[in-house]
Amino acid sequence: MSFPRERAPRASFIRPADGTIVDMNPPGFCWWRAEGADHYRFQIEDSRGQMVYQANTGNNPAHLPDQRFPPGDYRWSVLALDGTGNTMDVWGPKRFTLAENSPEQPWIPAEELLRRVSSEHPRVIFQRSELQQLRASAHSTRSEPVKALIDQAERCLSLDIPAEPDYDRLEDPTVRRMAYTYAFRDFRKVIDNGMEPLALAYLFTGERKYGEHAVRILTEVAQWDPEGVSSILAPYGDEIGLSLVKTGAHCYDWLYDLMTDDERALVRRMLIARGNQMRRRLGRRDFLASPGESHAGRLPGYLCEHAISLAEEPEARAWLDYALLALCTVFPHWGGPDGGWAEGISYGRAYNSILLPPFEAVRAALGINLWQRPFFRKVRRFFFYCASPVGEVAPYGDGGTRGGAQGAASLLIHHAQLFDDPSCRWWAEQANPNARRSGNLLNLILPDEVPPGPPHDLPSDAVFRGVGWAALHGDLTAPAKDTFVIFKSSPYGSASHSHADQNCFCILKGGKALATSSGYYGPSYGMPHHAKWTRQTKAHCGILVDGKGQIDRSEEAQGRIHDFRTERHIGYVCGDAAAAYGV
Repeated sequence: MSFPRERAPRASFIRPADGTIVDMNPPGFCWWRAEGADHYRFQIEDSRGQMVYQANTGNNPAHLPDQRFPPGDYRWSVLALDGTGNTMDVWGPKRFTLAENSPEQPWIPAEELLRRVSSEHPRVIFQRSELQQLRASAHSTRSEPVKALIDQAERCLSLDIPAEPDYDRLEDPTVRRMAYTYAFRDFRKVIDNGMEPLALAYLFTGERKYGEHAVRILTEVAQWDPEGVSSILAPYGDEIGLSLVKTGAHCYDWLYDLMTDDERALVRRMLIARGNQMRRRLGRRDFLASPGESHAGRLPGYLCEHAISLAEEPEARAWLDYALLALCTVFPHWGGPDGGWAEGISYGRAYNSILLPPFEAVRAALGINLWQRPFFRKVRRFFFYCASPVGEVAPYGDGGTRGGAQGAASLLIHHAQLFDDPSCRWWAEQANPNARRSGNLLNLILPDEVPPGPPHDLPSDAVFRGVGWAALHGDLTAPAKDTFVIFKSSPYGSASHSHADQNCFCILKGGKALATSSGYYGPSYGMPHHAKWTRQTKAHCGILVDGKGQIDRSEEAQGRIHDFRTERHIGYVCGDAAAAYGV
């Protein structure tokens, strides 16, 4: 039994890394699993070598201490123990420095947190005690998105009730794959873009016609076999199931008073089954040791919503304990501590938008502000610097050539309100001045109260070393004439939705792509054009060696930012991509 000496494929990144200055008190810790260990003992020593904290973490290679620590220098280590408690190997010690005035967020057991949840519905994101005030805001601070929501809900009243998919009966795997793709896209139109806005429209207006149609959809899908084709463990694809676990818990909560006892019991059974299924998938994946699977990265947030919506159910405690441990330690795997997202702007926007409602649910119902955690405090800077608000493309990664980053406007508006950031609100205004005229959930959670302000006092350039991105701007305050260079040399390699594009660059002028990546993402993941062109080095502004590009689909095909400087008149970045070519 021993700890690995090198990071294995798909393993977590050690957090906090050795020598890190940490701005969260306490930080979340994660380490590589020691094969054969029965359990672990985690410990922290101060700069004098005195033990200040110890905990048995069971079989979990991750831990969030339940106490705060004074600012200063520390060392942490982990003991791998056998079944009789003997130490078989030691991880560390690793050093970290706890910065002054760091936000405090120690571990609180789910049993205690769930006692904070209101006994009334709604209680997921929106609280019943605030419902009257919320509905009044539909005519003031939320008037634009609510009007758009009602218009959408009116159109959704004509939606047909969905039938359980049957693409799993097709024998030809290629035909089945495309049938699956079309099925989940159609399903999202009914669930994500139908049932959810209908339920929201009922919540904001109290008009039964919207809620009753949403209940009809919800009670139909609740009758499907949760272990069948719509399961997130289904062998042919998980995205229909992901739509159900994304929307089911909060729609049940918002529609609660419209349903009969029998309807509530039906939906509750589905939510419990799918909540247990999410927990089972995370366990099978060993998510706390191997958190890199993109789709699994959505599940901790969804589990939080399920736990809050069904707080009285016995299963809620296990769901919430696991979800919060993951969110406070290994998560987000693709997010660097300085706010970057390794999979690119498109997937960064998608996943940060997906996580927004669960984080707001946790804040509203449990009193825990996950936005205080380092990545989430800083991620808005990644979009602000690494995507032109008027750009026609948003490199890198899958979806980077589909269009610009205008779809991130609502996300950035929300972050502007969270952190009172006028420049963030200004970016969103430049990207899409009509963003608030959409009735999506992101627009409805917080009123838009922070005015936009140009970034006159910000540096022109930024680097995100955690994910290996750098952004250089000629005039950050004038996107329509800005010369924008984006450079990538990433320690995440070419895995998941990233491409073989280390040390590659793109140039935009006034949002127009002068030098950029090519190819498209479709018609679905892994199809010939996507696999044999879009993901390859030859599709990007990079170097071929003897006509050959970098290693594709490899976590070891890495780059790194070697140097970065920003001055008044010049920005400079240098990357090292030798490993990406197998050198």
